[in-house]
Amino acid sequence: MAGVQVSHGPNRRITHSVGPHQDHTHIGYCRSRGSVGINGETNGNTPDMANKNAKETIINKFGLKLTGPKAEIELDKLRKENAFLKKTLAEMSNKKSKVPDSDESKLLERILSLETLRERNSQQLLAKDQEIVKLRQQLQAKGGEIVASLQSQLEQKAKEAERREKLMQSLSEETKNMKNKLVAISTRCQELENRCGKVEDPGIQSSSDDGQVAPDDVATVRDHLRDALEKNQQWLVYDQQREAYVKAVLARTHELEQQVNKANHALQQQHKEGNSEVSSDEKVLRMQEHYDKLLLKAKKDLESLREQLARGQAEVADFRRRYEGRAREVEEARAQLQAERLSNRRSTEEERKASGERSERLRAELENMDARLAEERKRSADLLLQVNHLQKSLLNQREGQNRVAALEQQVQMTAKDFEDDKLDRQSLQHQLHKVLKELRKAREQIAKLESTKQQKESRFSEPTSYNRLEIERLTIEDPCLTRMSPSKIPNLLDESFLECPQCRTQYPTSQHRELLAHIDYCLSGSH
Repeated sequence: MAGVQVSHGPNRRITHSVGPHQDHTHIGYCRSRGSVGINGETNGNTPDMANKNAKETIINKFGLKLTGPKAEIELDKLRKENAFLKKTLAEMSNKKSKVPDSDESKLLERILSLETLRERNSQQLLAKDQEIVKLRQQLQAKGGEIVASLQSQLEQKAKEAERREKLMQSLSEETKNMKNKLVAISTRCQELENRCGKVEDPGIQSSSDDGQVAPDDVATVRDHLRDALEKNQQWLVYDQQREAYVKAVLARTHELEQQVNKANHALQQQHKEGNSEVSSDEKVLRMQEHYDKLLLKAKKDLESLREQLARGQAEVADFRRRYEGRAREVEEARAQLQAERLSNRRSTEEERKASGERSERLRAELENMDARLAEERKRSADLLLQVNHLQKSLLNQREGQNRVAALEQQVQMTAKDFEDDKLDRQSLQHQLHKVLKELRKAREQIAKLESTKQQKESRFSEPTSYNRLEIERLTIEDPCLTRMSPSKIPNLLDESFLECPQCRTQYPTSQHRELLAHIDYCLSGSH
């Protein structure tokens, strides 16, 4: 009995166990990526040697003895069935959880126990072969009916041992082939994971190919489901053949037990009849004891074989239950696939409607955006004109400021001149006061003189016009009196003028403050 376990990837686990008289295969693929099939058959993507071994294994299992094109047709059909089973099992395993660690440990222990049992049986067979050779030599030397019968039984045992050895060799070869197939399956899983992703995500396919790829995938999945049902029937036939083989092995073991019992009975009778011959009886007893030991070992071997067959039957029943469960899961997957197909059609129709509405809405929004863009362009053109106008106005304002600065400098210069004139005027006024004082004194003197003169004239006569004319002459000929009077002093500031740089309006220098207010008003009105 042999087993193998192959792990490939972080979330992928494949187990395979084989019994001596039956073939029990359990292949699981935990949900992460990829898919796996039953029988270890790949879809033409494995190496040539593995493909050839797979073909021979399928022919040996199913009893196919065809040659020529028929064999190739059958093998292609089986290959397609296995490819479909890979895909369906991958889809079903996506819904299942991982195998618990306890089951993995049990499987590993089972595989190790089977390997040790196979080694032990091979060693026991070698030891039995050596004992059989020795017994044959002893039987050839002594002869007799008992020895001949025992020799025939031993020959049968040897044949049974050889058959068991051949069976073990075939099982070991099958185990190696299954290992190679499982490695090929693990590589095939990586290729099929993309297809599974496409089947699980039909919305992306419908949006990219407008719903044309999904019906093709549904048709292929439907064909694979039909092939899976045919494959189930073939596996049922294979299970029946394995059960018939197990029953034949049990019948053979029962027949061997009966022969051993008959040999023991014959030896006992011969032992009773041969009491006279003591020496020969002792030899026969020794031989009988030796053969009894051999028979006990054979019985133990038969018991172990019976136990192995019982375990094999239990494993076959377990495999049958699992396979029936997988068949039910395939049916459920087919129903679910049909439901998903309907839902995908509905979703594609809804998406088409939504895409049409979305396109209309986007067109309307695009038209609105075009109108807004035209308005924004107009606004930008207006703003550009305003910016240009503002730049021009800023340039004008800068020129006006420069002119105002020049005018302020002129005003400062005129103010300085005005201060100088003011100082001159003050000095002139001071001199004028002095002159007025002198004039007042002169008038007082003149008045005194006139009074004295009038007094003198009153004594003699009335005053003549000579005095009046003399006074007028004095007032006219005195230039200081006319020139230095405050009412007739000219205003020097009114003789110079300042003009506005914008409208060229002239203002006297004494009204420079009014000119500044006028410039501010004129510049603000132009903007």
